[in-house]
Amino acid sequence: LLLMDPHISSTTMADEKEQQLREKIAFTTVADEKEQQLREKIASQKTHMANLPTLQSIVDETGFTSPATKARAQLIKELSDNEEQLELLLESKRVAAVIRLQDELHPPQNSEDCPICLETIKHVNSTTIIRFFCCGGWICKQCSNERNAKRKAGGVDEMFHGKCPLCREKMTRADNHKKAKCLALEHSNKGRAWAKSQIGSAYMGGMSDFPLDREKGVQFYKEAADQRDPDGLLELAVAYNIGYTGVLERDESKYLYYLGEAADLGHSRAQRLLALTHDDECNCEKGYLHYITLAASNGDYKAGVSLGHSYIFAQHGLTKSYTLGKHYSDPEKYSTEAEEGNPRAAFYLSISLYHQVDERFEGIIEIPGYSPIPKSLFWARIAMKKGSTETAGIATNLISILENDAKSHCANCRKEAENSSLKRCVRCLGAWYCGKECQVQHWKNGHKFDCIKRK
Repeated sequence: LLLMDPHISSTTMADEKEQQLREKIAFTTVADEKEQQLREKIASQKTHMANLPTLQSIVDETGFTSPATKARAQLIKELSDNEEQLELLLESKRVAAVIRLQDELHPPQNSEDCPICLETIKHVNSTTIIRFFCCGGWICKQCSNERNAKRKAGGVDEMFHGKCPLCREKMTRADNHKKAKCLALEHSNKGRAWAKSQIGSAYMGGMSDFPLDREKGVQFYKEAADQRDPDGLLELAVAYNIGYTGVLERDESKYLYYLGEAADLGHSRAQRLLALTHDDECNCEKGYLHYITLAASNGDYKAGVSLGHSYIFAQHGLTKSYTLGKHYSDPEKYSTEAEEGNPRAAFYLSISLYHQVDERFEGIIEIPGYSPIPKSLFWARIAMKKGSTETAGIATNLISILENDAKSHCANCRKEAENSSLKRCVRCLGAWYCGKECQVQHWKNGHKFDCIKRK
């Protein structure tokens, strides 16, 4: 009876909103204090460095490996690290403002707690959870990734033991698509929207022993969309964008409508696709930046790479920033899938690493311990090997430019090469030497911090 009391219910909701507001204010206050501290520290460092000789003058007088050069380079690095922290903090505040605006315009409607870690999943859809077809329950991607990491490492998964963590039934093998779809069909017959999206995809592709029947597939998508399932909305949008003769006419207005519905329900792929429509069709920088930021914040690595591209080339109203280009292009920020599946990210990371150091160190990029060349070459080579013809082509050009400059002289003694007589570091293939003595000395002087093992 107490729980049904409307007065108590409204009071509880008010208390929850007050608590959320307090948490937002606390976060904002801490961020503002940190920003102020960083700005003061940066200003102090710049004042101190303004009274010192330039890095170029020190290198000209004492060389690349002298204690004076190293000391000046370290000061530049400390300043650069603080500037990078400030840029990342300001970016986190920009992203938070975009998310806050989205939540105000479209309050989350399908938030649930993960039954394993109890973390609240703000938008439950196929991009944020892993669904179990046995019982229809789910766990968050983070819990799933931890489970898979244990399996790959050969460890024992104490929590699962090959069974569903929710209903304890034996789990269907990941490659047994037929069994999974049969279970999904059972859930679909019970009216579950997520399952209708799954069955719709099976009919649309003629997969898992389901016949190719696009009329049925579209019908399942429509039923899922009517129940406001984010995946169903997205798939129906894609179907309207493609159009199927005799089944569904291509309809751009319906494509944009259903895509917008899915995006505003927090589906990161839909948010990325909607951002592209703003960029390609209506040339709306504000709309593009809003939705591409949302998609990246929700873990869509392709959206992150696109955002990194916008920062590197100062597009969509953003100020050029190699720091944020590096931040959004770093495969480690997402997953192994991003590293293997998006060579563009590798290329953008390569040029970000190079230009970031080039800007900070007055164009002097070969100070051992502070050189970007080995890491820049590392990522450019990944882009060259795994990229499309276009990506591989521009990555090859970058590699050629970096290598031709680096192999023109010994990285240690600076002696110019004669008839390609220099030997390169076999670990990173990013430094050249006139002999073993120079290589050993260069390693001790700092190349050990720059060197990265090639794949």
